[in-house]
Amino acid sequence: MREDKETPPIRLPSPAKTTLIVGLALAAVALAAGPFSGSGPADRYVPEVGKASEDRGEMARDNCRAKDADDRPLVCVYGDPRGKRVVLFGDSHAMQWGPAMIELARRRGWRLHTLLRAGCPIADVVFSPNCARWREKALRRIERIGPRHVIVSTSVGNRYRLRFGGLSLDRAASEGRLRAGMVRTLERLSRIANVAERNGVKLIRDQVTAPFVPSDCLDSRPRGRESCWFPNRRQWAPGFDWWAAKRTGFLPTIDPVKILCERDRCPSTRGRVLIYRDSDHITATFARSLTDWFGERIGF
Repeated sequence: MREDKETPPIRLPSPAKTTLIVGLALAAVALAAGPFSGSGPADRYVPEVGKASEDRGEMARDNCRAKDADDRPLVCVYGDPRGKRVVLFGDSHAMQWGPAMIELARRRGWRLHTLLRAGCPIADVVFSPNCARWREKALRRIERIGPRHVIVSTSVGNRYRLRFGGLSLDRAASEGRLRAGMVRTLERLSRIANVAERNGVKLIRDQVTAPFVPSDCLDSRPRGRESCWFPNRRQWAPGFDWWAAKRTGFLPTIDPVKILCERDRCPSTRGRVLIYRDSDHITATFARSLTDWFGERIGF
């Protein structure tokens, strides 16, 4: 599609390539419950511990996220070109669920549009000029798409420290403004005509952040997976994402911690599958294995 100031680029992935990658990854997940094989820690897990950081999924491969000085909302489209329009909107913590959302789009006949920018809060707050311009353009783009549903996800971690009155706030002082800004964003999304219905906006709540890089821990302690567990504790609980969803009436949210963690602690692996590719992002392989779990909770 032609690219200009009013029409952001739309990236359409190769169906054959996507099908092949999905098939291979699902086959890998199917092996997760099997016994360990090989002689070293690298080949004990899927993906290998040394390659976990590269397991980012189709949306990263298709360059679906805006970055650096580019404030244009890059749009990728997956699924049925004539299907019900669904938008995935957020930062890299939205993109991490892309493998499951792409598979749901294929199964359910959605036309899935993605509007993503790493390191940029979708909450309506003052963070950086490029982020603010991107957010406004992305919201206008969503209004033009006219989706039936919008799936939202955002990091609530330490990175989102705001500025106010020329001063840099710490993360704790930023929380109230992030909550108010997230309320404004969700309310704006709810006013889009086609999503002004029950379950029109669905929030995937942010997950627990690991205090270390799990793949590094597993690599250094190949026989001690139990030592690579970490507390099931949200640092900024309940999180401005959940708080805003409650304030605007978009509950229940989808909480991946319920599948990622036990009551008090979180593992680094599920069988042979690595859960985290770094301290706060999920591997594409594990995200793809949650397709059915998300499907039961997505609400449409």
